[in-house]
Amino acid sequence: MYKFLFLLSLIIPVAADYLVIDKGIYKVWYSSELEQPTKVSYLVDNRPNIVDREGMNFYKEANIHTSDDHDYYNNEWDKGHMAPAIHFSDSVENLKATYSYVNSALQHMSLNRGAWRDLEIAVRGWAKSEALFVENNILFKDESFVLKSGATVPSGFEKNIRFKESGERKCYFFPNKETDRSWNEFEKDCTKIDSLNNKEKCSEHELFFIEPSNGFKTNESKFKVRFGSKNILISPAGVEVNKADPCYVSGHHHLIINSSYNVEDNKDVPIPFARNILHFGGGQTEAELSLQPGKYTLQLVLGDYQHKPVNPVGSGQHYGPIVSNVIEIEIQ
Repeated sequence: MYKFLFLLSLIIPVAADYLVIDKGIYKVWYSSELEQPTKVSYLVDNRPNIVDREGMNFYKEANIHTSDDHDYYNNEWDKGHMAPAIHFSDSVENLKATYSYVNSALQHMSLNRGAWRDLEIAVRGWAKSEALFVENNILFKDESFVLKSGATVPSGFEKNIRFKESGERKCYFFPNKETDRSWNEFEKDCTKIDSLNNKEKCSEHELFFIEPSNGFKTNESKFKVRFGSKNILISPAGVEVNKADPCYVSGHHHLIINSSYNVEDNKDVPIPFARNILHFGGGQTEAELSLQPGKYTLQLVLGDYQHKPVNPVGSGQHYGPIVSNVIEIEIQ
């Protein structure tokens, strides 16, 4: 006999997960915990430069926790455009899109106004003869500095460029610190860039419980659950993510209580809303739950923007849903 579950509260995502935001002219992977983007990708072609950026100010997105003016006040950090305004000044709408705080990273002023800016000018010049796909990876370390205002300062920046027609690639790495070096001194061998060549990360996708652990017992009716994932971009329901990067899948968590729904048998239809099937459609990775005394099983299932079990890229029609191991807990 199934016990019934009562959801008390949901908590916003933890640092390990990212919100994927498609701004039309660029796509950004954003960490609200870091208050920084972690990746921004875009296509550069020969757009006309006809709109003046004078009077443009950075703005916050509704319902997304980002950095703000306080993080950039009276310090050495510039609001570094990751999708540069110089590439998208063909219309007021496009230029304004680059001034979102989801597109702003804490970048040392000498880098932002020197080598990084000069490389962006070079990219614009190359795009006059051939379109380029650019991916900026914003890098962090465990010891990355956190400002008193709450935002984490990146340790460095990768800019990886692929010429769309010729297939030529150019790769750069910039430490996020004061520099007077030329942009071309930061060029790296693309075959040695981990983010481009680490195929191991594409080998599997995982969902798992950070807490509670299997066999968890407690006398308290309220307890926390935390969800972990590997090679998965956690994105809200209703947000369709472009699967241009074959290494990742995206979706949001569903928590199945006491095997109350067989996802394998229903993998081609949306996961239903039910008392023992909890949807974390906001991209949440934590929750506080309350259960009546008894024994329970818990399992996570990844659902896409339509709540259907995710079909990983390249898996074809015979895919298996992405699920966690089943764990057993007891409320005494």
